[in-house]
Order: sequence, then C-alpha cells, then structure tokens
Amino acid sequence: MIQRFVIIFLALIGFTLAFADSSKGLGPKEGQQAPAFYLKDLQGNNVFLRDFCGETLRKPWKNKTKHVVVLSFFATWCVPCQKEIPILQELQQKYDDQPLKIFLINVGEKKDKVAPFVKEKGYTIPVLLDKYNVIAAKKYKVFALPHLYIIDREGKIRLVKQGFKDRENFMDTVLPVLEGLLQKDGQKEPAKSE
Repeated sequence: MIQRFVIIFLALIGFTLAFADSSKGLGPKEGQQAPAFYLKDLQGNNVFLRDFCGETLRKPWKNKTKHVVVLSFFATWCVPCQKEIPILQELQQKYDDQPLKIFLINVGEKKDKVAPFVKEKGYTIPVLLDKYNVIAAKKYKVFALPHLYIIDREGKIRLVKQGFKDRENFMDTVLPVLEGLLQKDGQKEPAKSE
C-alpha cells in the first residue's frame, strides 16, 4: 500500500514539474530555426511556413520573395487574443507593401467555430487551423495564449512573446523587431552623413 502511494505521489510530482517547465516556454527560442509546418487555412488550402521563409523556399518558382513571418497562436475564447489581433490587423495594413506575412493560428478549435468568429470580427489576416493542437503543443510548445513568434526571412526566430498586457507594451516590443527585419536584407540602413 505504501509502495503504491509513493509511486502515485512521484508520478504526480513528475507530471507537475513537466507541466510547470513546459509553461515556462520550453519551445523554440530566439535565434533558433523555426520548426517547419503546414496547416490548412479556412478555405482548405495547405499553407507551408517554408513557402514564405527559410534558407531555401519550398517552391521558389511559385514565391520568389522571402518574407518576415509573424505567427500568432490564438483561440476564439481568449480575451487577450481578441485585444492582440486588431493590432496585428493594423500592422498587416501598415506593412502591406513589405515582405511581411502575418498568420493567426487557431489552437484546438474546429473550422465551424473559427470561421464565424473571424467573419464577425472582420479579420482579414490568414487564419490557419491547428484543431488537434499538434503544431502549437508539439512543435512550438504553446501552453498559454496569445503566443507570438516573429521569424526572419531565413527562418530564424527573432522574437517570442507570450501573453498580451496592453497596446503600448505590445508595440514597444514588436514594432522595433519588425521594422529592423523589414529593412533591406534585415540590415539597418547606414546613417546618412550631413
């Protein structure tokens, strides 16, 4: 009896520690290569990360331009996500003429739940469906929403942001990274001499 109690107790401690560690963001870190994936969008098309960024593009004859990619993991029930997405919508419009792709990745919900939500809110950012939580949980280790990744043209993660505090904090964190990466070849322009 005591032996069974000890085994159960140790299993619970192990599970608790594993969950606690994973919630600290043990997913891919800044400077690491972004895990490749593909997901279906709301229209049923397969969207591959490597169609937009990476050392080599998956189909360079189809898309010749490498992009800076923003992935924002969300759910329709997530109130902070509903505050972050309109700002991402603004950024998409602001940088419409730049090589920037923003994707909303819905975690754990079916299309019949997500599509009406997106339509009602008027979002035009492409939405990808991770209805079985495979990409979010296994590849990106997303355990809290919203969870945002900014990936450079070569496929390296340049920013990992968990949660949403307020607009000012979001813009102070995200905007400098985006603007730096969107400059030609991700390099800052040299200062002009007077």
